[in-house]
Amino acid sequence: MRYRRGASAERELIHELEARGFAVVRSAGSKKVDVVAGNGKLYLCIEVKSTRGRKLYLKAEDLEKLLSFSARFGCVPVVAVKFVGYGWRFFMGEGIKERAGGGKTYPIGRADPGVSLETIIGVQRELEEVLRG
Repeated sequence: MRYRRGASAERELIHELEARGFAVVRSAGSKKVDVVAGNGKLYLCIEVKSTRGRKLYLKAEDLEKLLSFSARFGCVPVVAVKFVGYGWRFFMGEGIKERAGGGKTYPIGRADPGVSLETIIGVQRELEEVLRG
């Protein structure tokens, strides 16, 4: 059931990105990243997770794979979490590591300061960024 829910979340995100003009490739199975997307100006490597809970524990191994692959590929590392019944939250890969410190897992809660897909792809700015000028 977990695999199906995760694959379904990946496909949902792919449709959202394609609707916004991105070319998208899904890497099924336990590869380096789940989704690679680009629009000629912005390139994203995305690790997609889905949970019914309030918190998700991202494996350090998954985050390291994402960061390593993203650095080699030249794209922005993003962790996309679908909190079932609450919607999507997006987190910059480096930000997760800095915020959570070290360890075997990185906790990501639905109350954590993530951003919207529009912010990730650059069509909307965060309020803090607007206020800073």
